[in-house]
Amino acid sequence: MRSVKLTIAFDGSGFAGYELQPGQRTIRAAIARALKKIYNRSLKFDSSSRTDASVHAAGLVISYQPPFAIPLNKLPLALNAQLPDDIRVIGARVQGPGFNARFDAKSKTYEYLIFNGHIMPPSIRKFAWQVKPELDLTAMKKAAKYLVGKHDFASFCAAGGDDDNYVRILHSLDIGHWKLVIWSGVKYPVIRIKVTGNGFLYKMVRNIVGTLVEVGLGRRQPGEIKAILQAKDRRRAGKTAPAQGLCLLKVTY
Repeated sequence: MRSVKLTIAFDGSGFAGYELQPGQRTIRAAIARALKKIYNRSLKFDSSSRTDASVHAAGLVISYQPPFAIPLNKLPLALNAQLPDDIRVIGARVQGPGFNARFDAKSKTYEYLIFNGHIMPPSIRKFAWQVKPELDLTAMKKAAKYLVGKHDFASFCAAGGDDDNYVRILHSLDIGHWKLVIWSGVKYPVIRIKVTGNGFLYKMVRNIVGTLVEVGLGRRQPGEIKAILQAKDRRRAGKTAPAQGLCLLKVTY
């Protein structure tokens, strides 16, 4: 039987994360209810990622084997009718029978937004981290260069994860000014940190962002990143950046 691949976007502000949690509103629970409603049975499905509370997604992927076929042009509409407004199925495709959203992923791209100023625009407060002092982007970019490539990222892995191999490959880590447009003609200046890698450890992106911000504030020197990596000790890296600035942009297969 062939698999179905769904691409899902959500505003993570109102969720306690992806994974099931008793008494909590989660992404997985919402998807499971919607699938059960349209297929009239509980379905097993796999996800490309397990996001934390308040983290957003523009391209999370799930896969499952359907008990019967539903036309692909109707499947997103059917599921969205059962999903809450802050989570949407934005694409559906048929894949080969062995396709797995988690294990077949080749790379993932995350984006983190920082509002670097004293007055946070209310309309972006759920999607960016406010850092009031001016950040030195030149220093942050220098620090980021030490993170690109194949490294043991144990120093950037938060406690509570289930990984026992901390080696990952960062293909790119780009930092720059960007204009976030929500309303017509209104552009909010933010700093965008965009990272692509073959996989990420628990809270790895947020820990990287938190450390880079400390560099940008002058609390660390760019060259310290090399020693942090070599230490393989979470206590050596910076604090964890808040969840609301992070978005899973894309999963590549």
